[in-house]
Amino acid sequence: MKLERQAIKSGDWGVWVETGLPHGIPGASGWCADVRSVAKNNLYVVLMRPVETEWGRVWHLAIRTASNLEPPWRDKQRIKNALYGWERVAVEVMPPGSELIDEADMYHMWVMPEGFMLPFTIGRRSPKT
Repeated sequence: MKLERQAIKSGDWGVWVETGLPHGIPGASGWCADVRSVAKNNLYVVLMRPVETEWGRVWHLAIRTASNLEPPWRDKQRIKNALYGWERVAVEVMPPGSELIDEADMYHMWVMPEGFMLPFTIGRRSPKT
């Protein structure tokens, strides 16, 4: 845990190594069976699964550390940028209680298709004319 906290503080995570899982995680069930790749470095492991939606392909990312530390927001942003690009939109979701799954200390985000824009933002956006 101490090494993980130091890595979070220093920002030195090492390089990302990505492994493809064309048939999912062996022996997995549920959404884990749909994971198609894993990216890891010295701090984080990210499971990535494609989800086909009405907006196009969205990537579900499940993020964790070995000791289950919660990644700070800036680290989630850095993970999204490193794996999918600076200009991609990603969202975290607080689901309705009927859809809640809380079985592991993993942190989830969904990376939207290239060019996707939310109808709102924290900053100001020029109105489209």
